[in-house]
Amino acid sequence: MARYGRWLLGLLLLLGLGATPAREIDLVVIHATGGPGCKAGRLWHSGGGTLESNRRHFARNPGISYHYLIGRDGTTVTGTPVAEVAHHARGHNARSVGIELVNDGDGRDPFPEVQIQALIALLRPLLAAHDLTPAQIRGHGELDTRSFVCGGRRYKSKVDPGGAYPGFEGNFPWSRVREALMR
Repeated sequence: MARYGRWLLGLLLLLGLGATPAREIDLVVIHATGGPGCKAGRLWHSGGGTLESNRRHFARNPGISYHYLIGRDGTTVTGTPVAEVAHHARGHNARSVGIELVNDGDGRDPFPEVQIQALIALLRPLLAAHDLTPAQIRGHGELDTRSFVCGGRRYKSKVDPGGAYPGFEGNFPWSRVREALMR
């Protein structure tokens, strides 16, 4: 009997006739659209691009996705609905919301004030809706421990949103974002 109930619910959702079931959210993951890599044995960092170039990139690569994408000018666009799982942080997707910031993510590319204000404005209702605290906002680089070898050295694959990178300490304004959300 339960098998038929799930089947019927799936059919109703497919036809748009049922409510989307809620999922439990206990984490918000902040990303940057740029990241490190290796070309011909040399460490390099891909640029963060633009809002539109990132939208095209995600559209061409259905295996990765986001819930929100915030441009350097503060423009915020939605991707995967929050009620659905987006594929943005390996091992953490089922219970998290993924927010991409257009940024090189190399620890030196500045995060414009308007972009940080848009992030804070997005996070306030998101935290309230899911009964989360600022401590439940994490950077992708904190959660993803993968690495790669380039030129004989090992490097962390994910350092975003603006974490430490060879030669730079990191520049994402974590304390400022968290403090703004405490008010």
